[in-house]
Amino acid sequence: MSELPKLPDLVVLVADPSIHMRRILREMLMRGGIRRIIEASDGAEAIGHYTMLVPDIVILEWNMPLLSGEDFIRLARSSPETARRDTPIILTLSNPSRAVISKAIKLGIEDILAKPLSPKALSMRMHAAVVRAREAQRLRVKNMRKSAPNSGTVARSA
Repeated sequence: MSELPKLPDLVVLVADPSIHMRRILREMLMRGGIRRIIEASDGAEAIGHYTMLVPDIVILEWNMPLLSGEDFIRLARSSPETARRDTPIILTLSNPSRAVISKAIKLGIEDILAKPLSPKALSMRMHAAVVRAREAQRLRVKNMRKSAPNSGTVARSA
């Protein structure tokens, strides 16, 4: 099986209340070539980083203090302050349940990983999320160009 391409140019926000889990995720990401990693220990800190730094992808624990993962996703997907409401969010769950998974999908997360995480699963999910996000962005730009009025056309009066 071929190795996934490295994604070193990404800015990744890792939001997890456990310093141990953040260190594990940081190590996995760095082994994958990613160097720009932002960490948050609670949901309020995470939404602040998300708003100000506009990461390329978010790895988010559902059970966060101060602002839950659910609240983070709601704000990230609906707040006018978030410049890119379509940033991929990969949700991590210690105790996955159908109710939480269903709710997270409805809120607009990109993918879900159950803990403990494997480096391969994380890498594959991140790669797929980034490829989908970049393709969606290309389609938006293409559609905007199609629907924009042609600035070179001169309107004729009757």
